[in-house]
Order: sequence, then structure tokens, then C-alpha cells
Amino acid sequence: MRAWIAVLALGVLAGCVSVDPDTGKPIPRGEQRFPFDTVTRNAESLLPGMSKSECLMLLGSPAERSADGDTWVYLPERPAVLIPGRALRLRFADNRLAEHGYRAIILGQDL
Repeated sequence: MRAWIAVLALGVLAGCVSVDPDTGKPIPRGEQRFPFDTVTRNAESLLPGMSKSECLMLLGSPAERSADGDTWVYLPERPAVLIPGRALRLRFADNRLAEHGYRAIILGQDL
């Protein structure tokens, strides 16, 4: 029983979110500039062929980038450990937006 309680407590702690002490608002993850709700709202204006600069102006910096810089991922503030979540993924080819969409966050899988 104690082991189960420890596992549950660890899971709850894993679901904690960093919060700005001054505003009480969740802090975006990684290098992400804007909160995820702002990103998803602005993502409605994404168009194929947009430059990386245009996407950056619209969405701000992503939480994660691939080593080659051609895949950007925007993440919700809360980890998807306890609550299923989704991430916005942008893929570029020749510095132009080739595709974008939402992907389920699944522990251990690449976005």
C-alpha cells in the first residue's frame, strides 16, 4: 500500500507546472515564447510556404527544435503525464513551412 501511495505522489509531482510567482500564470516550456493557448490561436493563421521568420513572428520561439532546425515543436504548459495532451509540430523544407499539425504527446515517442 505504501508503495502505491509513493507512486501516486510521484505521479502528481510529475504533473506540476512551473508558475510565474508574480502573475501566477504557467510558464511556457523549454525555449517556447508564448503560452500554448496563444500558440494554438495564432496557429490558425499558418499557411504552407510561410518562411521560418514569418512562423517565428506568428508563434514565437518553439519549445524544441530538431538538430537541423527543420522541425519545431510547441508544447502545452502541463506535462502530458497525467493528462493527455497534444503538441503543435511544424516541419520545414528549404526554410519554408511544408506541413504542420497537432500530435498526441505519448511518453517515449518523438513528436
